[in-house]
Amino acid sequence: VKKSVEVAQYAKKIATRYVEQYLELEDMGKGLYFYSNTKGSGKTLLSIAITNELIIKYKVKPMYISVVNMLNEMKHSFSNKDPKGNFYNLIESFMQVPVLIMDDLGVEKTTDWSEEVLTQILDERMSYKRPTIITSNMPIQSLQKKYPAGRIKSRIEKMTFPVVMPEESVRAIIANQENEKIAKM
Repeated sequence: VKKSVEVAQYAKKIATRYVEQYLELEDMGKGLYFYSNTKGSGKTLLSIAITNELIIKYKVKPMYISVVNMLNEMKHSFSNKDPKGNFYNLIESFMQVPVLIMDDLGVEKTTDWSEEVLTQILDERMSYKRPTIITSNMPIQSLQKKYPAGRIKSRIEKMTFPVVMPEESVRAIIANQENEKIAKM
């Protein structure tokens, strides 16, 4: 538990510094990569807290989306009347938004198509130095196995600063505390 608390404090410090130094980091195109094998460790919560601060402090217009939803939206765009137009508008919006928060990278089913689309988005964002905040259940090194073409791992290494999160479910701890409170009621 002590280790988890230290890891969480470090992650919070990085998040705070990221917001404080944002303009400099934005010029570099640097984002963050939060990872932990444990579901509910606070990765998404912390990335959303950063996003909210960027909106308040810097009037940034970010986009938050889970990678699964991102890919699903693009797949479904093909079934609409104007397949090409819809798909390109979508992928364009992911590539051009000033700050993109990609939640849960690596939980989606990997296909050649999904790997190619994610690579395209990351490549464009890297080229134009648009910060990207990513949450994942795997360290950057493990992305090589998940995305065998290898282009995703190298881009994420270049674009983000890795931040390890606790291997403990904050969500489960809070749920237990809430349930104990309800039991006492």
